[in-house]
Amino acid sequence: MRVSINKLTGKLIESQSGGETHANPKIDNKGYAEMNLETLRQNAIYAGHLEKDIEVKFVTDTEFKVIIDSQPQPEKTPEQIYEEQIAQKEKEILRRQAIAELKEE
Repeated sequence: MRVSINKLTGKLIESQSGGETHANPKIDNKGYAEMNLETLRQNAIYAGHLEKDIEVKFVTDTEFKVIIDSQPQPEKTPEQIYEEQIAQKEKEILRRQAIAELKEE
C-alpha cells in the first residue's frame, strides 16, 4: 500500500494498493517503486497541495489502519442531523408509551 499524506495536517490525501514490487525480474523494483510514489506526489500536486507539504511512502496494512483511524471524521450533513433527531424523538415516544402501559398494569 502506498499513501500520500499532508505533512502539516496528517490528513490522508490518497492511497493506492501495490506498486512496491513488480513480478517481472527484468524491471528495476526500486525504480518501479519510485515511479509509483511519484504518481501519488503528482496527483496530490494536481489536487492543489504544495509539493513541500506532501509526504509519499509505502506503508504496511497495520500502518495504513493507524492512518485511517487517525483521520478526522466528516461533519454530519443537515439531513443526517435531522434523521438522528427523528430517531431520538421516536425512541422517546416509545419510552413514554412503555411507561404509560406499565402504569396501567
